[in-house]
Amino acid sequence: MNRPWEESCAYMERKYTDPDFYQDAPGIPLAELIQELKKLEERDRNLPRVMSKAHAVAFTLENMQIAVSNLDYFPALASCKKRPTTRSHMSDWGFKYAAQIFSAAEQQIIADCREPRVVQLRTDFDHSVPDWDAVLELGFSGLLERVCRFEESKRSEFPAHPEYQAFYESIKIEYRAALVLLDRLIAEAEKLPPHRKGGELLRALRQLRSGKAETFYEALLQIWLFFQLSEYVDCIQTRSFGNLDRILYPYFQRDIAGGRFTEADIREIIRHFLYQITAMHYTVGHPFYFGGTNADGSSAINRLSAILLEEYADLGIFDPKLQIKVSADTPPDFLDFALNLIRSGRNSIAFVGEPCIIRTMLKHGYSLREAQTADIKGCYEYCARGSTVETAPLTINTAKILGLTLRNGVELLSGKPLGLATGKAESFTTFKQFYRAYLKQLFFQIDRFIPLVLRLEKDMDTINPAPFFSGTVENSLRMAQDGYARGCRYNNTNIWLCGMATTADSLTAIKRYVFDKKELTLPELVEILDRDFEGNELLRQRLLHDPEKYGNDMELPDLLATHIAHAAARRYNGKPNSRGGFFTMSLHASNRFIQWADQVEATPDGRKRGDELSKNMSATQGNALKGATAIINSVLKFDSSCFMADLPVDIMLHPSEVKGEAGLAAMRALVMSFIKNYGHAIHFNVMDCDTLRKAQNEPEKYRHLQVRICGWNVLWNSIPKAEQDAYIRQAEVL
Repeated sequence: MNRPWEESCAYMERKYTDPDFYQDAPGIPLAELIQELKKLEERDRNLPRVMSKAHAVAFTLENMQIAVSNLDYFPALASCKKRPTTRSHMSDWGFKYAAQIFSAAEQQIIADCREPRVVQLRTDFDHSVPDWDAVLELGFSGLLERVCRFEESKRSEFPAHPEYQAFYESIKIEYRAALVLLDRLIAEAEKLPPHRKGGELLRALRQLRSGKAETFYEALLQIWLFFQLSEYVDCIQTRSFGNLDRILYPYFQRDIAGGRFTEADIREIIRHFLYQITAMHYTVGHPFYFGGTNADGSSAINRLSAILLEEYADLGIFDPKLQIKVSADTPPDFLDFALNLIRSGRNSIAFVGEPCIIRTMLKHGYSLREAQTADIKGCYEYCARGSTVETAPLTINTAKILGLTLRNGVELLSGKPLGLATGKAESFTTFKQFYRAYLKQLFFQIDRFIPLVLRLEKDMDTINPAPFFSGTVENSLRMAQDGYARGCRYNNTNIWLCGMATTADSLTAIKRYVFDKKELTLPELVEILDRDFEGNELLRQRLLHDPEKYGNDMELPDLLATHIAHAAARRYNGKPNSRGGFFTMSLHASNRFIQWADQVEATPDGRKRGDELSKNMSATQGNALKGATAIINSVLKFDSSCFMADLPVDIMLHPSEVKGEAGLAAMRALVMSFIKNYGHAIHFNVMDCDTLRKAQNEPEKYRHLQVRICGWNVLWNSIPKAEQDAYIRQAEVL
């Protein structure tokens, strides 16, 4: 490198965070660009929405501000993190569409349930993965040519299906605009003073303009450009860069063997790519994954896998977030390197079980090859490669469902009857009666929202067409249907259940203290909860510290958690959705365990209003009293094949538990035991309460301390004190 790495890092940070970065860059400034896009939307209001969006994308690519530099291998695009087409087009479209398909009464139900965090209904364009193999094998120009071939094959059907013509034309408009963008970037790169980085960038841009990637750098640049255009211009989130070690390995091998790049060159390019992602400061992280199994049964972990992980380790970053697809054949030394990172505080790595993926996908009708080659995406979800759009439009707060059951269908904070009238608290004489009422409340909410989901998702391509993404999906091109409509082979809809451990612990407390011990009546408990335990702190402490909690390999709470989840899976798995796919149940909380806490009243497990809910299928914060093995045993009581989207667990370990060779071996054994027994996903926080307290009191000394939230990492100093306190409480029981 001709300039220090620190100078390149500073440049990359500026291009994503400095509002004045593009001040003198060619193109239309963002505010003016959005105004022009609004005029364009008004001009195109009588066109099919897919055409209106395509024109907006093309105008953006042809006019947005851009920049290149000898300090960076990757160009700067002013659309990054800004999504100008969302501001001019899609946000308004979504509101208009909702008003068209939902009655006023239905819109009121949606709002009434959303505000107190009972149920959340949303459109989800955030969980798709393009066909990265097609993107690299064809490039922008090859993808465009393929669209034209499929269009020609369907041309005879245009009179009967005029929407086919708009579908193909919109993709062509966007991909042609991508080539125009490359022309603009080439023109800017040609102005750079002679320099190695600038020269490589210019050569790579010219190659991508004329055809497909030929070198490792060109392939990585192609991936980066596609991601930027999809995520921030076409506004369809790309929830994985793919398994980079597999898709980039042939380029790596050719470059090294042919002398095009040395390993040191490759490492430098990788550093710029990785730091590019962390410099974006994206809230929930951008993922890619390692490994899997090759067609011959060997592990897909290779030399490039090690280089990627080594460079990630040296940079000291926590975004991108990393996933390792683990099987019995995953090399132990690679696992050990990753586990070493985690026990040193670098915990932005999740381990996802290939045995679970294969068994589950086979059960749900996928082929063996589709299961073996499944992509990991988002936090830890998985899907058939190059042929899937899965959505997560419906999230159910199981703890709020419990509150409705306790209050005969009335939501405490709003006072509104948002659930079924399943009986007043005094009417329940047995726990079995109460538990049945709980399941009725749960099913009532899901049952009444599924028809709304069906209508919302029926025309997702009307709300936000996805030409750029659809252009990578061969099945979408063959059918002439948007990838977010019915264009993909697999178009499933996930229903998320969150707060499961909080709910299981609360039901356990109700059974033990109300119906078994009879220490108080159910109406008395409801009254205490309504007051947020005010005047009943002694009882709260008993409930809070009662050892019979989920995540400790105990019969009752684990049975309740698994029974609720499996009952929902039996009822809804495989139910047809409106996009030619089916519903699947998911035990994933995302960030709702924090975001929704203020709207969840006190619960019978001793939790006060505002305290965190449980996340994923982990024990509630501070309740993992018997250690990691007990948590794993609790989680493995679930049949992971019933939860195709998600069944992840978060484990907190004390540094002393993983110290030295014995500690490393124990971590590896824990992971492999979980994976071999069909566990889905596991990730870790390794920390002690003393360190966390010091970091809270002296944040300037712990600027790089990370914590694992729920599928992504954040810096300790970036989270509120209340959340820090929750992690400290959890660490205290280790």
